[in-house]
Amino acid sequence: MTFLEAAYKILKEKKKPLHSKEILRIALKKKLIRTEGKTPWETMNTQLLREIKLKGTKSRFVKTGPSIFVINPRYKGNKEKFKRVKTKKRVKTKKPLSEEFVKNSIVKWLSQNGWEILEISNLSGHGIDIKARKGGRVLFIETKGESSSYSGNEVRFIYGLGQLVTRMKVVDAPRAFNYALGVPTSVARLAVNRIPWKFAKKLTVEVFAVSSDGKVKRYTWQDLKITQTNKR
Repeated sequence: MTFLEAAYKILKEKKKPLHSKEILRIALKKKLIRTEGKTPWETMNTQLLREIKLKGTKSRFVKTGPSIFVINPRYKGNKEKFKRVKTKKRVKTKKPLSEEFVKNSIVKWLSQNGWEILEISNLSGHGIDIKARKGGRVLFIETKGESSSYSGNEVRFIYGLGQLVTRMKVVDAPRAFNYALGVPTSVARLAVNRIPWKFAKKLTVEVFAVSSDGKVKRYTWQDLKITQTNKR
């Protein structure tokens, strides 16, 4: 197994961003690769970076921080292929977006837009889901997945916003910290219409909407104001 094949297998199993040294450690522990080089972690890091540079959006990997990588949510190689059935047509049902997909999509968007990823929690962890920094601003993002029902999405919106409020810090420079709710587009519609724009402005709250193809749209308090004003 090559270094990249091992990295893909490990990241697919872990379902979270990992440092190239951690990827190598797991690969060696599981005996997925053999190496006699003096700096195998540099080899792993270099090969991951080379694939991203050569293949771009078609790469299996995405860099989310210094030597930190995750599976590219747009990579189609890990999707199962449906067999054709001549007698019956298979009806594809829309699968609700998972929190992990939402989180990885936002991490990728942040990295592409100049944000430094400071912290990413796993699904079983406690605390903020994503912490990023750009210039003098620190951004805390609470992420949630999608439900198959409208009422389920309401619960995700309310629960996510409540968790976000509990993460807020009281500081002398309030604009130094920004907060956001990162959710699928279906949940984001609820957030954009229901979070009062004056509340969002006062507490610097934003909404990140993730579509099924991994694209991210950012809503500021100004966007909330426009949406809510036009409803009247």
